[in-house]
Amino acid sequence: MKIMIRIFSLLFLLLASYSIASAQCDKKYKLKPERIVTLQADGSEGEEMPFTAEITNSKDSVIITVTLPDGNTAEIRGKHSETVCKMNADYTEGTIDYKTEAQMSNGSESRQMKMSFTLEAKSGKLRLIGVPEDQPGEKICFIIKEKEEVK
Repeated sequence: MKIMIRIFSLLFLLLASYSIASAQCDKKYKLKPERIVTLQADGSEGEEMPFTAEITNSKDSVIITVTLPDGNTAEIRGKHSETVCKMNADYTEGTIDYKTEAQMSNGSESRQMKMSFTLEAKSGKLRLIGVPEDQPGEKICFIIKEKEEVK
């Protein structure tokens, strides 16, 4: 009987620690990039993109609104189908990987796409990397200057 109580206690502790550890990945953030760049195959920064963006990311979805130099906007909106969270509670170190069923639209055209997103934090610096699954060489990186939790 003591063994059963010990096993149930351990299971409870494991489940409780998993819930606490994954809670940081349940947050919803509004992210504002300072720069948007392409990424080279080796991970280094490539060309800087001449547009601005606003990003809202949650455990369930992502919305990226891009404003082009001519004032027109485009949007990527999608639901996350898979999430792998390895982020610390204050978003200063770690990653959150998302597989996303997205729709990209620019007002007159729209297309469905599968995308991968990685929210990456190193030494307190955040960046969001987006990659269309059918174009793995087309990586775009949003270097984040501000994050605001949305309640």
